[in-house]
Amino acid sequence: MLLNTHNFPFSYPLIMGICNVTRDSFSDRGKSYKIVDALKNIKKMNNQGASIIDIGAESTRPGSDPMSYNQEIKKLEPILKKIPKKKFIISIDTNKIETQEFALSQGVHIINDVFGGSEDLFLLTKKYKSGLVLMHTPAPPKTMQSKTHLYANVISDIKNIFQRKSKLLKKYKIPPSKVWFDPGIGFGKNLQQNLSIMKNIKKFRIEKYGLLIGPSRKSWISGVDKSDVSQRLGGTIASVLYCLQRGVNIFRVHDVYETRQAIAIFQQIACSK
Repeated sequence: MLLNTHNFPFSYPLIMGICNVTRDSFSDRGKSYKIVDALKNIKKMNNQGASIIDIGAESTRPGSDPMSYNQEIKKLEPILKKIPKKKFIISIDTNKIETQEFALSQGVHIINDVFGGSEDLFLLTKKYKSGLVLMHTPAPPKTMQSKTHLYANVISDIKNIFQRKSKLLKKYKIPPSKVWFDPGIGFGKNLQQNLSIMKNIKKFRIEKYGLLIGPSRKSWISGVDKSDVSQRLGGTIASVLYCLQRGVNIFRVHDVYETRQAIAIFQQIACSK
């Protein structure tokens, strides 16, 4: 598949490794904040089996404050200059059009927009022949967890939003093979809503568009089995395998090696006689 200026083989499922270059990442408290550490983590995740590396410079954990696009670009620029553009797929987690355009101009292959994208982003996507991850959230991270009561029905509400997005994508002639919808586990949803989304994940399949899910290490796991963020690997893998059975294409995770191994073993058992 052509993404920006490079062709990549696609064979689902794919693992997207998370690299948060923020000081207050909920999962590792800034483990990849320094450029040298971010580059080491990116290389490690690719070697462990991540076909896509998703890099974010702005925290989107519940209650977090936004940063300016200038700050975001300043943090991303030295990393994007040093990582190879042909070896693996690079995704940038950003909702700001200025950062999105900068990243694409640097050879990034996918934009992961937690706000579900904009017509300006779709224009850029068409120009650069890049990919899109369009996530659902009802509000910015600062206030999103206070909006969980606003859904009439969490499944149909999100599905309707994705269907409206698909009409815009058709308007800009963006191929469905380059777009993945993400229902946004943990983004403005309570425990029961998160569980319902995963149970009904098939309902978010819109025509030939792809599906991505990111349940990794999130607090919903602690809602089922009280645990610290470092103790949620089991819950993450359980949700990955459940959604794998239901056709999800890409899994956005922190623990690449363990997730890749779990998928490989699951598939081997499923295919055995």
